[in-house]
Amino acid sequence: MTEGRRETRKRSTREALEEAALRRFAVDGYDETSVDAIAADAGVSARTFFRYFATKDEVLDMGREMRQAELRVRIRDLVAADTAGLDVVRDALVELARGFETDRDRVQLRQRAAASSPVLRGRLYDTFASWEHVVARELGGDADARTLAAVGFAVFRASTATWVAEGGSLPELVERGFGVLG
Repeated sequence: MTEGRRETRKRSTREALEEAALRRFAVDGYDETSVDAIAADAGVSARTFFRYFATKDEVLDMGREMRQAELRVRIRDLVAADTAGLDVVRDALVELARGFETDRDRVQLRQRAAASSPVLRGRLYDTFASWEHVVARELGGDADARTLAAVGFAVFRASTATWVAEGGSLPELVERGFGVLG
């Protein structure tokens, strides 16, 4: 189904606000960046900013809810196909990495922004913890599932750090990271 003009405009405005905020955070620091400055950079009002984000740190989410929904579906499909354990996590996280492949510049800005503020580092930690929780829950929620999710996201975070610093293909880096596990 194709997006209508309104949905396209909303998505475009949200992305412009995210981009403006990440750039400001990376250059000026989180604490020194006002919502008014972010909105002005994006060409909208501060009121418009708050239609999309409850707080300025929310811009680090990069579509978390949508991506997590996709991750849930992918895990369910893999489990239904009798894929097991770490293979489910690997395949799901390689697919997740494909979704970030075109966002390297934004991920770099997000990392630089997080380095500027304990608040943003906490937000980034919370984001990864929520991803782990989704994976663990979809795998059954027991201790084994939580371990698999934690290991998977350790690989994902390490692969992302390499990708941000050196480039390359994020899905290939995630795949290679899982290969290190044996």
